[in-house]
Amino acid sequence: MHYSTTGASCATGGELEPKCHPPPGASLPDITLSRCVGYTVPLQYHQHEVAMVGDAFRSQDQVCTFQDVCQSLLSVPAEDVSLLSGVAGSGKTTVVRRLVHEWAKDSGSQKIVLSLSFRELNLLSEPQSLQELLLVHYSHLKPVLPWVIDSQPGRILLILDGLDEFRFPLEFERSPKCSDPERKLGMGEMVVNLIKGHLLPGISILVTSRPHAVSKVPPLLVTQLYSILGFSKDQQRHYFEQSCNSPLVASAVWGYVSSYQPLQLMCRIPAFCWIVSTALCDRAPCCLSQVTTTTLPNTARTTPAGSSDSSASNNRAEEATPTPSTFSSTVPRVMLMSGHVKPITITEIYCCFLKSILVFHGEGHSQEGCSPQCLQEAPRVLREMQPTLRNLGALAFKGLLERRFLFDQADLSSFSLDCSGLSKTFLVEILREDRASLTCQRSFHFIHTSVQEFLAALYYVLQALSGSDPFSGLKSAVGVALFPVALHKVLTSTANKLLRPRRLLRRYVKKAFSWGGHHQSGHMDLFCRFVSGLLVPQTRVILDGLFRGRSQILPSPSSSLSLPSSPPPPTPPFLLSLLHSQLQYGRLSPERQVNVCHCLYEAQDPGLAQRLQGWLQVLAQKQVPDQSGPAKRDWSELAFLLQLIPDLQDLNLEAQGLDAEGLRRLLPVLPLFSTLRLGQNPLGPEGAVVLACAMQSPDCRVERLWVVGTGLGCKGLKVLTEGLKDNHTVVDLRMAINHIGDVGAGCLADLLRTNHTLKDIRLRDNQITDKGAELLLEALTENTTLEYLWMFDNKLSKEGVRKLKEFARGTSHLDIKVCI
Repeated sequence: MHYSTTGASCATGGELEPKCHPPPGASLPDITLSRCVGYTVPLQYHQHEVAMVGDAFRSQDQVCTFQDVCQSLLSVPAEDVSLLSGVAGSGKTTVVRRLVHEWAKDSGSQKIVLSLSFRELNLLSEPQSLQELLLVHYSHLKPVLPWVIDSQPGRILLILDGLDEFRFPLEFERSPKCSDPERKLGMGEMVVNLIKGHLLPGISILVTSRPHAVSKVPPLLVTQLYSILGFSKDQQRHYFEQSCNSPLVASAVWGYVSSYQPLQLMCRIPAFCWIVSTALCDRAPCCLSQVTTTTLPNTARTTPAGSSDSSASNNRAEEATPTPSTFSSTVPRVMLMSGHVKPITITEIYCCFLKSILVFHGEGHSQEGCSPQCLQEAPRVLREMQPTLRNLGALAFKGLLERRFLFDQADLSSFSLDCSGLSKTFLVEILREDRASLTCQRSFHFIHTSVQEFLAALYYVLQALSGSDPFSGLKSAVGVALFPVALHKVLTSTANKLLRPRRLLRRYVKKAFSWGGHHQSGHMDLFCRFVSGLLVPQTRVILDGLFRGRSQILPSPSSSLSLPSSPPPPTPPFLLSLLHSQLQYGRLSPERQVNVCHCLYEAQDPGLAQRLQGWLQVLAQKQVPDQSGPAKRDWSELAFLLQLIPDLQDLNLEAQGLDAEGLRRLLPVLPLFSTLRLGQNPLGPEGAVVLACAMQSPDCRVERLWVVGTGLGCKGLKVLTEGLKDNHTVVDLRMAINHIGDVGAGCLADLLRTNHTLKDIRLRDNQITDKGAELLLEALTENTTLEYLWMFDNKLSKEGVRKLKEFARGTSHLDIKVCI
């Protein structure tokens, strides 16, 4: 069977196809990319990919533009494999399309660009030869393609789009070698032999993928890795200027985005910019006028964040001690401003997006915009669409549990969905042509993975608020398949009668967070944030009509708005209590604990503002810790805050009572700073384990590691040096007063034999004797990169000091600081 993509229904590879375009003639901003030679295998992806977006611009890799990528792939004849990595909606498929477009425009290009989608390859269950596959997809090249494959393979650039969606295993060690393009192979074996260079040796290959699947390709086979960083701040502002129909509206939307750091970080993703634009452009007053203002604790006044972009180049950190004002403009104003503000959460943005699509972009409303009539009709429209939205959400939820993002007609039919009406609004249809039977096969995916996660959360909350088990609404729910459906319904109905409604709701919400914590990959993180946000009555006001009458469990948000002076219903106390208990759960990974803080933000925890203000004082070294302070601190909240300050390069936590457990909670962000000042904290050997893990991270950007007086000892130093053996970023290691002794000196000596990055090591007052100094000198005869070695206040004899100074005089690159 042969499949091809019809031109009108070409798959988007997970990217969002905007339904609202900028004005004619407007040019959208280019995306920013980075380039590095090869790549390091990630230890394991523990975070949702949206959590990586804000960190991308801290990268020390070489920043490049699309034109640089185009020139490298099209102009330089080379036998190599390049990877293009980016989160969903970042523009991977857009880059591929532009690359093909640029090649087609260049009449003098010697390259022949061939593109295949992994989604298409997924449908080929029978073995097929590579030559047959290419000739089916490019039938117009039949006269010349076999000749090019045989005699000039170096002219071919083969693009394989969407590795993360490939359903066949890539077994690079087990797949049999094949160099014959006419031999039939399974799709997994064919891809392996292409990437290994057995099939069509000499061709160039570009593989696109979301970050979590990049490691499917062995690093030794990859020549270069391009990462899509997305939009910088200036590019975000330019996007809104082009997509909004007036400068005034664009300025208002950018004001919202720039004042809410989680929102601005997600706007690094071009597709998310479109979601925000659809939610707010021309309709911000309409969608948000119903969001009641709330008073936050009087903390600190700020000014809006500036528009200066964070540099992606290798900038050195400022040595000056930061002040509170350094951070106040980078923390969301909703948390720091006094007075009345409108909290803008990610959940509220998606509620506005959903309402805008259904009410303002629905049939008969394309030209009306945000009129009073539309707003008056909105509750009725949402109420009428509730059954279909629920079914869409059930499909989305089932796909999320099964980690599926591609659905067929049978999946839709099982939830009483078709490909028309509302379903067509949120699903992209892909047509596949079967030339053997002259039929077309249809498959579907949501317009963006975050939209799938939001609709899944919407379904979950609708079910929970009505007292129904969200899992029972699935045709083959995970965890239910072991029981007969009829028996499960009887048991569920009996349990519901025995339990009170509020207790049922708590049970279902706790179940959602348990599922999120169980999946350590982080793919349920955004779902949990949306569930937290949708349980807030104030947020549900935006979708008034969809929730009205669904439940008597929580107070109705609509009733509280009948009187202008009535405050909005508060966040359910059980939700805040549940989230806080999750933070204290010892078995939860650091990444999940940080996500719980994001959930508290979406749940609009009234105490979070004050706690984060305290952390700002800690970062500015203005807060003097008391004896009970560190024990009461939740370092996960600091990790959450640090994710919102992507411009911060120097993390100064000296003498803050940070212990090994607190350091473990900071692990998701530790590798992202150029300087880690952790001195005078009781880290101990357990803390060294965490530091070693951070230093081994493929995202590690730490250049200066200062752990003075942290109680590492020789045991902790041994662990840390193991973590530094393959580290290529740390140049300055300060670890005075750690009592490492001669055993620790020996561990450092072993490190210096293999590490050629370190330039400055400070070992003052570490109880090192002449024996330890001898071990260091032996290693330094093999190391030519260390420039400074500080040995003050150790247990060295006069003879030991003399040998150190004599050795330093005999080397031009090394200065040893030592005295009696």
